[in-house]
Amino acid sequence: MKGFWPVRLGSVALAIGGCLLLDVVARGMDSFAQRLIMLAALYVVLAVSLNLINGITGQFSMGHAAFYQVGAYTTMVLAESLKAPHGLPGPVWLLLMMVAGAITASIAGLMVGLPSLRLRGDYLAIVTLGFGEIVRIVVQNQPSLGGAYGKNVAPQFQYIWLTWLLAIVAIAVCRNLLKTAHGLPFLAVREDETAALAMGVNVTRTKVVAFVLGSAFAGAAGALFAHFEGFVSPNQFTMAQSFIIVTMVVLGGTGSITGSAVAAVLLFYLPEKMRDLSNVSLAGVAGAALALVVAVVILRKIGENYHGSLGGKTLRVVGTIIGGIVLAMILGAVMRAVPALQTDVEGSKLRLVVFAVTLVVLMLLRPQGIFGHREFSWDMLKGKRKPEVAA
Repeated sequence: MKGFWPVRLGSVALAIGGCLLLDVVARGMDSFAQRLIMLAALYVVLAVSLNLINGITGQFSMGHAAFYQVGAYTTMVLAESLKAPHGLPGPVWLLLMMVAGAITASIAGLMVGLPSLRLRGDYLAIVTLGFGEIVRIVVQNQPSLGGAYGKNVAPQFQYIWLTWLLAIVAIAVCRNLLKTAHGLPFLAVREDETAALAMGVNVTRTKVVAFVLGSAFAGAAGALFAHFEGFVSPNQFTMAQSFIIVTMVVLGGTGSITGSAVAAVLLFYLPEKMRDLSNVSLAGVAGAALALVVAVVILRKIGENYHGSLGGKTLRVVGTIIGGIVLAMILGAVMRAVPALQTDVEGSKLRLVVFAVTLVVLMLLRPQGIFGHREFSWDMLKGKRKPEVAA
């Protein structure tokens, strides 16, 4: 306990300093790069907050975009009715809007959590998915909220440091919850609700707290999104948005907070950057697809049948990847002789294909996600394995 507070205060100072430094660096970039950095932070908040519900507590929510939308529209209504920001500094106004968005979204989370306490798995997913569509359709049919077109949000703020600070706060809250005794009831509910109830865990309260806390962070992210974009529309909060957030949680590893954060950045940033891809040969795409199938089959065989040293397994995996790349080049060159494959495909149109293929390949090779239930740490880089929180 002697060094507890110096470490904590140092971590807070480092987080704030890192966010401010990132903001300074981003100011030197073009507007498109700034938008990517800003939205990447928002997706980190969404993925980490959903991981609290899906991964740590073991529920299955599929309507997280609804809480995101509630926070965004709360900000829009308040900014319009209060004629914001009344001379307040931008960060102060945004903090107030984040609190307001978090409160309204947490109330929405409470409305979803209480009636669906008896539901599990697919049934809970259907309820949350339906809730998300209800929110979107109701807003879409309200002229006072802009209807299907949407509405402007004024003023427009672009504080990148504040967005990433929210992401760090979300990670810190979930991490501290997971690493302290307060997080044990959530893990117990995830593993076995009946056993948790028998051991005295208040299962009802634990589920509700998970929904309320997760939805509150999503609402705060929605508030920042509204003021950053300067415009909100129901089309920004569709069912596909919820699917993408769930995908980030699954790929990062359900129960892994840092895994969700890393997956959120990668799965958002890479497809957006792929918009700039030039045209690609259709023969090359076909060759890469066939080579990928062969590589995945071999990698699965290595994972299932090889029980030697870690170094030997690594060599086999690397050799398979290199062999797959060479095979893709050979097959692409051969397939150019086929007249039907002598055309080009717009590279930007392949970005969502790459998104889907990445999900399929990772689920085949590592269904537990990138990090599984583990968290990123310096020990992991040094090769020291820590036991998972729960299998």
